[in-house]
Amino acid sequence: MAVSDRSTRAEYLRVTASGTDVRATVRALLLILALALLAGAMAYQAPPQGQVAIGWPGDRLFVGVSPGLGAEPVQRGELFADELTPDSPTTRSRWTRERAVVVLPNVGAGSPLQVTLVAQGWPAEAGAQPVVTVAIDNSVVGEFTPTSAWAEYSFAVPGIAHQHGDLTITLQTSATLADSRDPRQKGVRLAEVRIEPASEPAPLLPPAWPAVALLGWNAVLLYILLARLRLSPALVYGGTAVGIGVAAIGLAVARIWMAAILSVAMTGLLVLLVIAYRQPLLALIQMLVRRYNQGRALGYGLVAVALLCFGYVLLHAINWATAAGVRLFWQTFPDSLLLALLGTALAALGLNYGRAGLPRLSDAIVDWFAARRGAWIVLGTFALIWLGFEAVVAATLPYVGHADYSDNAIVARNLARGRGWVVDYISQFYYRYESLTRPQETWPLLQPVWIAPFFALFGPTAWAAKIPNFIFDIILAGLIYAVGSWLWDRRVGVTAVILVLTNYLFFRLSIYVTNDLGFVVFSMAVIAALLRSQTDPAWRWRWLLISAVCTGLMMLQKPSGAMFALGMGLWQLSLIANELRTAIDWQQRWQRLREGLAPVVVWSAVALLVLSPYLARNMILFGKPVYSTESYDAWVLDYRGVSGDAWSEIYRVFTPEWGGPGLPDRSWIMRWGFDATQTKFETQVRELRAYLMPAWAGAPEPLAALFSHDARKNILTPLGAWLALAGVLAVAAYRRRWLSLMVFAYTPYIIFMLTYWRTNEERYWVMIIPWLALLAAWMIWAGYDKLAAIGDRRWAPLGLVLAVAAIVTIVAGSQADIEDKVRNEPRIWQQDLAAYEWLQANTPPDTVIMTRLPWQVNWHTERPAVMIPNTADRALLLEIARYYGAKYLVLENQMRVKGDVGRLLTPLMDHSNQPGMVIDGFELLYASPTTDFRAFIYRIPDS
Repeated sequence: MAVSDRSTRAEYLRVTASGTDVRATVRALLLILALALLAGAMAYQAPPQGQVAIGWPGDRLFVGVSPGLGAEPVQRGELFADELTPDSPTTRSRWTRERAVVVLPNVGAGSPLQVTLVAQGWPAEAGAQPVVTVAIDNSVVGEFTPTSAWAEYSFAVPGIAHQHGDLTITLQTSATLADSRDPRQKGVRLAEVRIEPASEPAPLLPPAWPAVALLGWNAVLLYILLARLRLSPALVYGGTAVGIGVAAIGLAVARIWMAAILSVAMTGLLVLLVIAYRQPLLALIQMLVRRYNQGRALGYGLVAVALLCFGYVLLHAINWATAAGVRLFWQTFPDSLLLALLGTALAALGLNYGRAGLPRLSDAIVDWFAARRGAWIVLGTFALIWLGFEAVVAATLPYVGHADYSDNAIVARNLARGRGWVVDYISQFYYRYESLTRPQETWPLLQPVWIAPFFALFGPTAWAAKIPNFIFDIILAGLIYAVGSWLWDRRVGVTAVILVLTNYLFFRLSIYVTNDLGFVVFSMAVIAALLRSQTDPAWRWRWLLISAVCTGLMMLQKPSGAMFALGMGLWQLSLIANELRTAIDWQQRWQRLREGLAPVVVWSAVALLVLSPYLARNMILFGKPVYSTESYDAWVLDYRGVSGDAWSEIYRVFTPEWGGPGLPDRSWIMRWGFDATQTKFETQVRELRAYLMPAWAGAPEPLAALFSHDARKNILTPLGAWLALAGVLAVAAYRRRWLSLMVFAYTPYIIFMLTYWRTNEERYWVMIIPWLALLAAWMIWAGYDKLAAIGDRRWAPLGLVLAVAAIVTIVAGSQADIEDKVRNEPRIWQQDLAAYEWLQANTPPDTVIMTRLPWQVNWHTERPAVMIPNTADRALLLEIARYYGAKYLVLENQMRVKGDVGRLLTPLMDHSNQPGMVIDGFELLYASPTTDFRAFIYRIPDS
């Protein structure tokens, strides 16, 4: 047989085998699907039964929930949030509205049922109870009058009254209850819903086909997932059969829950399938990205899009010209005429040279920008101008910032004076401190260390506290440039520096005294050095030690950096695991394990050694290696919403010595309610998505959940977010190791922020902005390169114009916020700073001040301070003031007290109040000499 014949025969056998595999798989799937449909239909021959505990996890599969007070939740029949109810049979419950709807999906039609409700009416002191009418599928089956005690109310539902797969229970209450303390229009409390067969069912019951179809889909997905795991055929069939059996038994025994869980299970199986098929999906993305460099049609499609973008930019330029340019032309006439003639001549010259003119000029400009000398000139010039502007702004702002910003400066001032890490104020009431002077337990150690030397040199001033920021800015600029040049090219590095430093969040970090800027520097250095240790074998240990030292500094700068360290440690272990898979025998595997673990152990040990002073200090002072009052805040913040009143919950009096409930802990989740916990989590996910993902109005429903719904919250501006997202897709093809490190590094931090702390503050995500800027810059210059390569480089000028326009657009997106900070914020601070000057001039140095802003008061006045407790009890507020020796009450303009104490002190914040007035025993000593936006200083009464 000829070679060609054998080759043809081999190809025939391969195709035949492939076709046989496909047919076998299809037969297996059809068999599994038929088995699932049969099992589901048989399960529905059992009479429906089950119960739902209202207020416990999972009940939202059956009831709608809304905290709203309008008419729409009533029309939808939604219930109020779950509440801890000790006297309830289930210990939890929900209030209904005037109308409440409970839907038990896929129960099955035609079977006579008995529906039982466990409910409670109004408190006895409320008077007469309402009448509750119960309807099943819009057919009234009875009514009941609840009592102030919990009771069961049962209703018979004949099979003819229930002819739908879903069982819809509607409760209509004749009246609702509300008062000034709780404005919700409440019907009755509902704790449990049960259904059970009322009599012998019919010999053949029709199944709820949607649930049976869901069971079939789940079975198919489970089979595909198990097959992907490369299990034996027996295990694949057996595992799928077990899954079908469990689901069928659930439909027969606990139909309420299983019928609702099937849709959730299908979503979970789809997620697992995406994880299991991640390699083929990544390969598909790689193929699509690499196709970007191929095909003339695609290239000219890019040209068309670029021309549209250029038209958009040109339209804006024309609008500017008509609005401001024409006026400027006549104001500078006749000089403007000469400039116009010169510009026209230059444009004509460029057009006259054609391909040899503007394209060559564009390439020359870009080549100069990409060269070492050109890149350094652009980088140095930009840094000098921009950082000089920021330095002028920072020097003119006579304050260091709010809360922890002032806290950093105060600790640094005390360090420079030899007092150590102490502060002279009380900001919360988790404990009853013996003295206002105490060790600072909330913020990390490192940031005050950077500030203290400059205080020693120049004195404790606001501008001296900001000097470390500009040192970090310079280091960050060099780091971004180095990483961008290493991973891509110098154009990307310089462009990313421009995008980062002009970002409004980094502008804030430069003018305030925050530890986030140093955290960005150390976290980026850790990731870059760790990646270099894997790609530069000759200097592996040097890069590894740099990464380890920066990891320790990162955790000292912000303890949450431990989540990054955890992720990067797992990344290194994943590389070792990949190496072990290719080992031939156990001896080789053991050798690779030892060689791979040695760098990880050294890296971890050095990082812990750098962190050890912080751990030792906490053990000595607090008895714990990691301690912070934020560990208590985490169980309070955002569980009551995100309003100012809700934020003030952390300033309540918690210590039992003053009648408080004790220290918050994870058990408080039960107190707030499962709805509050879920709402908090959803809020964090929504905010994180808004910061990082671009907005896509009108996106298809499956994709809409992935994209932001508010482009204004994009931390790299809307255009930057889109470019960064495109960069992530491209990285999957060209920088997979870097992408895997980023995923490992950020995943623990994201999980930590979503579940334990909170994400809805932009500064928690500034450490990812440099990486997003690098991706966006890469996409900008990749677009230029692609356009320039089309049509013998005739489109290079268009690519350069669009690259510059993209950079300008991203930079301009931050300018409104920066302008607001520079122009308007000093006016907001002005009244408070004047009040602090009055305190400093008219009170002795040891005078204790009660204020909503103890950090700022202590920084500006050097007087000890205590937080205004969030309490509605006037006696408790005065007791705390007397305990700490507070003589004056300051009510700032910048941040008014809210919550219960805000309502208690409302008369003291009336803008018509004048010095000399005595209001509720508080004597007004100082008020801002303005008609509004006033700050007040009162003398606290003795009783």
